Amino acid sequence: MRSVLFLVAATAAALATRDDAKRDQIVLIENQDSTADANAVQAWWDAFPNPGSLLSSVEERITKSIRGSKLDNFLSLADSDSDDEDEGEEGNPHLPHGGHGDDHRHEDKTIYELIKDSQHASKFAKLLEEHGEIKQLLDDEEHNYTLFVPTDRALDRIHGGHHGHHGHHGHHGDDGGNDDDGDRKHRHEKPSKEFILAFLKYHIVPGLYPAHRIQTSRTLPSELHPAALDGASTRRHKQHHPQRIRAFTVPIVHLTRLNFQTRLVGPEFHAKNGILRAVDFPLIPPPSQTTVVRLLPGQFSTLALALETTGLGGELDRLERRGGGTLFAPTNRAWAALGPRLNAFLFSDPGRRYLRALLRYHVVVNETLYSDAYYRGGGEHDHDDDDGEDGDGAARVGDAGRGYLHVDLPSLLHGAPISVDIRTWKEFVSIVVNGFARVDVRDVVADDGVVQVVRQVLIPPHKHRGAHGDVGDENEGKSKREMSVEELKARLEPYLETPETTSGRDNMGDL
Repeated sequence: MRSVLFLVAATAAALATRDDAKRDQIVLIENQDSTADANAVQAWWDAFPNPGSLLSSVEERITKSIRGSKLDNFLSLADSDSDDEDEGEEGNPHLPHGGHGDDHRHEDKTIYELIKDSQHASKFAKLLEEHGEIKQLLDDEEHNYTLFVPTDRALDRIHGGHHGHHGHHGHHGDDGGNDDDGDRKHRHEKPSKEFILAFLKYHIVPGLYPAHRIQTSRTLPSELHPAALDGASTRRHKQHHPQRIRAFTVPIVHLTRLNFQTRLVGPEFHAKNGILRAVDFPLIPPPSQTTVVRLLPGQFSTLALALETTGLGGELDRLERRGGGTLFAPTNRAWAALGPRLNAFLFSDPGRRYLRALLRYHVVVNETLYSDAYYRGGGEHDHDDDDGEDGDGAARVGDAGRGYLHVDLPSLLHGAPISVDIRTWKEFVSIVVNGFARVDVRDVVADDGVVQVVRQVLIPPHKHRGAHGDVGDENEGKSKREMSVEELKARLEPYLETPETTSGRDNMGDL
């Protein structure tokens, strides 16, 4: 954990300062190779010595969201955020260098000028100086942006090996010395210029997002545009879909977290060209869906094993996407609810084909469904319901904090539909899959789409009758009878891959 700050700081010190770009070069940011950013982000996660430690708080909060009653969840989340408030920045740092009684409006300065003058964001300012295109973006007076800037102490928290109340990881036991050796070795490896550029872009949100707008948002668009999320090119344009940031605000107490672990601290500052908010932990661009699953074993070890056993995980990583994808990820408890007989069969050699078919029903490619935005890869199907300066090309779910959306997503299992109903009201959202399977944790962002955490394993419909599976219906908190092995085989048999379909796996994304 100590290596992250060193990586960022070392890169800032090592990279040669670019010549000042002309103001009209700002448009280049929109046209840069997003593939390079995506490859650099995944390479950084793959090379980091203990990547799971970066997501430890994510896993903890997922666990809290899944366990207990809704009231218990609310009280637990509110209590943990209150504890973090006590551990937060001393005095809630004023990023711009101003005196007490400041009304937090500095409309004579741009966002970049405020950061440059701040005594609390010198490390982030250093990175901006080394990346002229981002510096120019935040100095642009013709467009508005919202910037989440990690304070120096926020970077120090990663450098110290923990965030908030989370302890040190990977330094216990007999092999602790080896971990330190590996850590020291990795600390001398600089992250690529492309990764730092993606890191900076991910902290920038197009448009104005004051506190009340963030609190009623479930995801926020960023200036980072991974290639996997891009829509198909049309004669009119190529749709660039932004990487989103998950937002969650605890109702009533209005405490907001971004990507589970990043907390807004202090007031918002209004600049000439937007809003600046300090955060207590950096927003690290997310890895791929399969990497997210692999790095959260406390919830997804069974799913990770299934993806590896069937080879589907590797195929998904190599798949060329248009519009990202949606992975409905059953938790370990969801797999356990199938019962020991079904699990024993699925993870046996005879059951592997059936396990692969079952997994394919949890995967949607070229369509990314968040709780408040919907990306579709086909150019002729793209939505552009933008209602502000965001320009993210996403279909909206709801209006003014309330709404309903029904979507039938084509799964990777020969297009077998996954029915999704999203209902929203203010800060609350309910996502139900196939009429009964609830999404327990929404919008776990990934480089190539989104992960929606479901409390049940999804069973595909009868191919000719169209009825969805009824295993583990928990609408009333009680599971139905376990499905037998023969029943599951009969349900999946029509979907099993033949030698002909197996030879066409490279074209999975067209299903």
